[in-house]
Amino acid sequence: FHCCCFLISILLLQQVKMPPLLARPPDGGWGWVVAGSAFVVNGLSYGLLRSLGLALPAFAEYFDRSTQDTAWVSAIALAVQQAASPVGSALSTRWGARPVVMVGGIITSLGFILSAFASSLLHLYLGLGLLAGSGWALVFAPALGTVSRYFSRRRVLAVGLALTGNGVASLLLAPVLQLLLDAFGWRGALLLLGATTLHLTPCGALLRPLALSGDPTTPPHSPLNALGLTLFTHPAFAVFALGTTLVGAGYFIPYVHLAPHALDLGLGGYGAALVVAGAAVGDAGTRLVSGWLADGGWIPLPRLLAMTGALTGLGLVAVGLVQEQEEEWGGTLLAAAGAYGMSAGAFAPLVFGVLPGLVGLGSILQATGLVMMLMSLGGLLGPPLSGFLRDVTGDFKASFLFCGSFILSGSFIYLMLPGALPRCHSAPPPPTPPPEQGELLPSPESTLASPNDPHSIPNTTC
Repeated sequence: FHCCCFLISILLLQQVKMPPLLARPPDGGWGWVVAGSAFVVNGLSYGLLRSLGLALPAFAEYFDRSTQDTAWVSAIALAVQQAASPVGSALSTRWGARPVVMVGGIITSLGFILSAFASSLLHLYLGLGLLAGSGWALVFAPALGTVSRYFSRRRVLAVGLALTGNGVASLLLAPVLQLLLDAFGWRGALLLLGATTLHLTPCGALLRPLALSGDPTTPPHSPLNALGLTLFTHPAFAVFALGTTLVGAGYFIPYVHLAPHALDLGLGGYGAALVVAGAAVGDAGTRLVSGWLADGGWIPLPRLLAMTGALTGLGLVAVGLVQEQEEEWGGTLLAAAGAYGMSAGAFAPLVFGVLPGLVGLGSILQATGLVMMLMSLGGLLGPPLSGFLRDVTGDFKASFLFCGSFILSGSFIYLMLPGALPRCHSAPPPPTPPPEQGELLPSPESTLASPNDPHSIPNTTC
């Protein structure tokens, strides 16, 4: 099967030629294949990373180390994947997303295969943490950025489809990984996961290049331009970056501390697992709905981003306000966690869907990588702060309330984005002066945004 996948990859690479220049994204066609490829990429990166925690007890028992020591395996992989995402975007800007994602798939697979022969926990830090994390950093941002380049009217729906790979893979890979651990041990399981992650390579081969009229004519010559750090000089992106960093400080708290919070409230192990599952199902279920709503154009995308962000923060506050549970299955906490999951799932595709309207399609790959890095900065701040507040107060109530305030603060900052607040009226275009005798009327410039594009930001004033 792997030979067939690589044969398909080679055949696709042999068809690489200079793509025709398009005035606007095709908004479909091969773009749905790209969205399906990004769906698998998301599942084999974030979905697998979320399921990897099932192997940590086996690592702790074999190497006779504490749970805290083995937890660094997943922590290093997540930190490297998030923080190094701008590198993957920069390489894709220079050489294209297709070869970068294919190489990233090979690196990720090597990380798992080499870790199967680990003789110490340090080898797992280097193999799963550093090597596999670096491979994941090369695949996610380029794949998701390519999806945004292929779509206009249905962009957020396509991004939401790609992001559902996380939830679907988490539900499927968790029981499969546990079965592999029981049948083959952790070494055999890592070998089989290495073979599975190798499928990232044919997924990268499906990312056919696309040339748009808004793309830069020459590749960036300096590392600063390749990383896209100059985007921070744009006021709209700077506002978005600040809001995203604050949101990231609270967004990942339930991933780490929702289950311990449920246990503190008196729920058993199965009750806590049900609460976590309820949040995950709500998260996965609303991503496509959010994309459909955003692409409908009924609500401006920046305003919808601020609204769903505020609902996410309120959901996190509701989780923190839940008192001790008398029911064995935690009905009140389950409802609050489900509400948080639904709002967080609706928020996720909008974060990436709003980027083309802020930076343009020519810089979407770089902007996607920077967003991943910003979320990682907030994610590194939130969970330790939540744990510190738990140690000080004795429960997670203050943790969820405080971190929910981070999300609300970031959502209020999103209101400063162009188009987030209603305007009084649209500013009329300046009149075209009459032509001189023998002079032709100037033709309008070809742009990527159009009145039919729901993600274009209108030029409106009060």
